[in-house]
Formats: sequence, structure tokens, C-alpha cells
Amino acid sequence: MTKTLLATALLVALGVAHADNAASPEQATGKGADKVARGLLLQHQDRLIFSPCRDRSYTNVDDASAGGEVTAALRQFGLGDGKPLYIEVFGAAESGLLRIDGLNMAKRDARCYAPRRSTGEWRAGAGNAWALTLFEGGATLQRSGQDDLAGSYEETLSTPTQAEIRITGASTVNVRLNRRSCRDNSTGDERLYAWHAEVTTATGKLEGCAWRQ
Repeated sequence: MTKTLLATALLVALGVAHADNAASPEQATGKGADKVARGLLLQHQDRLIFSPCRDRSYTNVDDASAGGEVTAALRQFGLGDGKPLYIEVFGAAESGLLRIDGLNMAKRDARCYAPRRSTGEWRAGAGNAWALTLFEGGATLQRSGQDDLAGSYEETLSTPTQAEIRITGASTVNVRLNRRSCRDNSTGDERLYAWHAEVTTATGKLEGCAWRQ
């Protein structure tokens, strides 16, 4: 579905649906308030409308982030009237609203993809150059033209704005994450993330973006 048709469909749904059809908390936030809400976001005049992936419902959005920083970042990234984005945000559904307090990632390609299980663990990377996956206590670092590095990991620092992770295996890898906007357009599909990543290995430093799974 094109973005124009998608925007029209959402606006039609908003105009004709009864308030009882608004997304329930479970539909809007996935498995709970501590999980990532994934779906399509549309701006219509001064309203934000969210439609969860794999669901035909919708809900209005209230940006509860500090200073409305999530909405500001999304508008700078390309959100506008009739220009929906695919987003992943942290928040909770309350009284028929999706109240968001943090951004995980956003894409201009307004399509939902295959669902995945939320774990709260990190992923990081820079296009096809490198990718780091943390999953169930294990870590894998893939780099173009080099052997993969794998091992166990420990999150040694975790604050609302910083995280540090130590990966131990055949080689030690240190990961530093800083909460600041990070864009990646290396594959031609520009994405916006809330975290910047620095990965230090025995052979050098890698830089890219990070997000929660």
C-alpha cells in the first residue's frame, strides 16, 4: 500500500469508527507497557494517530517525553500531514491514548514487517558494515570481510542516557551506548534511532546506531 493510500485509509478509519473501536492497551503496546509498541504513525493536523502492526485498530497518541522530544525528532525525520512513518516507541496505553515516553527507532518506509519477540536486549550496527546482536546472554558481532566474534556479555553500566557492555569470549569487546539521535542511511533505507553506539575491538573502533529488540 502506498503512503498516500495508507494515510487515506487511516483518516477514513478515524472519521467513521466509533470511539469503542480505539486500540486496547494490549493492541497498542504489544505485551505490556515495558515492551516496544510497533506500528505506523500518521500526523493529521495537530493530532498523532497510531496503528499497531498486524491490527486494524488505531489510537490517538500523547507525547509524554521531555519537551515532546519524540514528536520533534520524528517531524525532523519526515513526519508530516499525509506522510506516515513506521515507528517503534516505548509507552503505555491509557484511557484510549498511546502515551509515549521514548523513541526506539523509525523508518520512512511505512510498512510493518514480520513480528519478532521483544527481549529488551540491544542491537547495534551500521548498514552492511557491521552488526551486533545481544540475545539471551549471548553476543555476536558480525563485520564485513572479517570473522564473527561471539561470547557472553555483561551490562556494566545502565542509566537513562548511557550503557556500557563488556563482551568476553575469544576476544574482548567493549560497547558504549549514548542516548542521542542517530541516523543510518548506508543501505538506502534511512532510519532514525535513539542511541549512538561505539564498539571497541582488538583491531579498532566501530561506530553506528543502537536500539532495543
